[in-house]
Formats: sequence, C-alpha cells, structure tokens
Amino acid sequence: GEGTALSFLDSLRKNGIALTGLNYIPFYVVYAYLATPVFRRAMNNRRICIATSDFDEQSCLRWFAEADSAPELIHIPIPESCVATRWESMAPDILARLPGNCDLCLVGAGIGSLGVCVDAAQARHIPAIDGGHVLNMMNGRVDKSAGPRLYTLRREAAASHDD
Repeated sequence: GEGTALSFLDSLRKNGIALTGLNYIPFYVVYAYLATPVFRRAMNNRRICIATSDFDEQSCLRWFAEADSAPELIHIPIPESCVATRWESMAPDILARLPGNCDLCLVGAGIGSLGVCVDAAQARHIPAIDGGHVLNMMNGRVDKSAGPRLYTLRREAAASHDD
C-alpha cells in the first residue's frame, strides 16, 4: 500500500539512490545490541534510568536475570503521548527527576524520544538511547510495538532453525 517501505525503496531506486552501509544505518539497528544477553550482562550492577510511560519492574528485572544480570532500575515516568509536541514544556520536570548517578538512560517516548535522549544525555552526562521496542520487550509488552521488530528475533530464528 501507499507509504510502505517498498514504496520508499522504489522511490530511491527510481531516483538512483542506493542505500549502503556507507550512507545509511536504520535507527533500530541499536536493538541488535540492546536485545542481546551481552548487553544485559554488561548492565549487571549498573544503575539504569528508564524513561518511559509503562514500567513493570518485575518483568524488567526478570528480563535482565535471564542473562544473569541484576541492574538497579530507576523509572522516570513520561506521558504515553504527545512527547514530540510537548517536550519543551514537560522537559524541566522530567529532567529534574533524572538521578545524577546513573550509568545509562533508556528512553521509550515514540517519535519524541530523540529530544528526550539529547536533553537527558546533556543534563546528566550519560548515554541516553532510544530503546522503545526493547523497553516493550523488557516489560513483556511487545504488543505495544505492533509485534516483533527486526534485529530482535534471535530466539525465534534459532528455534525455527533447529526444526
């Protein structure tokens, strides 16, 4: 249908634009790392700020525990909608709640995540990553992402490969 990835790729082809590793990396490629046991183990005994609307602490802790990791998770609630259009007005309150001694901030704010990431990183001098889908995985809410995403399918791919 209109507006699909295929129509986008067709438009690039018609205009002689080739996507290569030299000029394009999809924003969600970071999920390839965030969804791995390697990332989870690297977060063991770390303080992670989770800035998102939904937070199921027990589900998130189980997700890390599957990789023998036990980080400290600090949830900073942000609204589920309108972050992209209202971030400037809500930023002071949310940024004031970010602890100063975290090792990482994972952000799930939809299209507004970039602004949250930039401001959180600058305010607390820590990496801030848009990990929305991975946060949904951690919370047991992949349904919020309308299903699985590219780069996060390792278990499913391994299981089907064994058949």
